[in-house]
Amino acid sequence: MGAALCAGVAAYAVHYSFGIFFKPLAAEFGWTRTMTSAAFSLYMVSRGGFSILTGWATDKYGPKMVVAVGGIFIGLGLLLTSQISALWQLYLFYSLLVGLGSSIDFAPLVSTVSRWFTKKRGLATGIVVAGAGVGTAVMPRPANYFIEAYGWSTSYIILGIVVLVIIVLAALLLRRRPEDMGLLPYGGAEAAKGHQPDAETGKGSPSLDKSGISLRGAVRSWPFWALFVMVFLTSTCLYMVMVHIVPHVSDVGISETTAANLMMVIGISSICGRLGSGWVSDAIGRRTTLAICLFCQAAVVFSLMWVHSVDIFYVFAVVFGLAYGGLVPQFPLIAGELFGLRALGAIIGLEMLGTSLGGAAGPLLGGYVFDVAGSYSTAFLIGTIGLVISLILVSQLKPPTRKPVEAPLSR
Repeated sequence: MGAALCAGVAAYAVHYSFGIFFKPLAAEFGWTRTMTSAAFSLYMVSRGGFSILTGWATDKYGPKMVVAVGGIFIGLGLLLTSQISALWQLYLFYSLLVGLGSSIDFAPLVSTVSRWFTKKRGLATGIVVAGAGVGTAVMPRPANYFIEAYGWSTSYIILGIVVLVIIVLAALLLRRRPEDMGLLPYGGAEAAKGHQPDAETGKGSPSLDKSGISLRGAVRSWPFWALFVMVFLTSTCLYMVMVHIVPHVSDVGISETTAANLMMVIGISSICGRLGSGWVSDAIGRRTTLAICLFCQAAVVFSLMWVHSVDIFYVFAVVFGLAYGGLVPQFPLIAGELFGLRALGAIIGLEMLGTSLGGAAGPLLGGYVFDVAGSYSTAFLIGTIGLVISLILVSQLKPPTRKPVEAPLSR
């Protein structure tokens, strides 16, 4: 779990740092906000598309090689991004290569940890996905400092080297499942009671991760698509805010240093949300926890249409971080409850496509709305509507009905 957390911290430090580099890149090359936002949108499409592959590869080959290769692509992509001189190069090196590498930041890590825990799975998942919050909290201030001191190009070189080293080293410590080491998942002794040791390896009990339905079976069910739509809509709002909050805050006359501090507060609050919601959802249920987080997030995003005070922006950052951090671990946990562990990596990977499509649409929508209207207000309103629709869809997240298998007629 510690290795997965470290890999997640490094990957998400890159993932949520784009907003810090946004204005320096646009100013350097004279790009509009739509053009600059498109780089992150294409990155999200790349990340989502490759998440299907990395989720499947993790189910089949294990997380060690998959995560290590992802770390190499992130580092290489950032090093090449530091040398760009044209917009197409940003799209190629950042959007494609870094997006490919970043596809390891969720599905491989979460599906692996899910296989190591039967008891307290919600808390364990919350700890791992807290890596995103740590990355968000740690990155803004150093990135802003290095950009001001050395420029965006040198900052990308430093970030690329550091992230590559951390992710590759963490990947070497990952193990696919406890049964491969002759162990049971935490809390899995009761579930494994009555099973004999594996006939082929002689280790432990038969894998507990073979229960559940296939990816094909999941895709044919309505709950899968309800969850997919929710992931898409929440991601549209989330990434619109995360990419444009720093430019938005500076647009209303607040310093970019303060804007970077707000990103740090969002990251710290999201850590609390991820850890707290994992524990809370073990007690009160995943759907209830998800609904609370969606309601709170919708309320504060709606408020952005009128906020201009530094103090109120900090209140926004705290509540937004808690809410978005709280809903992130609920999606894979709900997927595990709906469909089981048999193809969880592939299912989460496919759901991640919804994250990436929403993550592509949100920043592009925000940039376009600003270029047309000179304000983000309409974009924030659209994001709020998406969260309300997601809140309504929570009631649809019920296990798919399965036809009973008929016993053969006796002769």
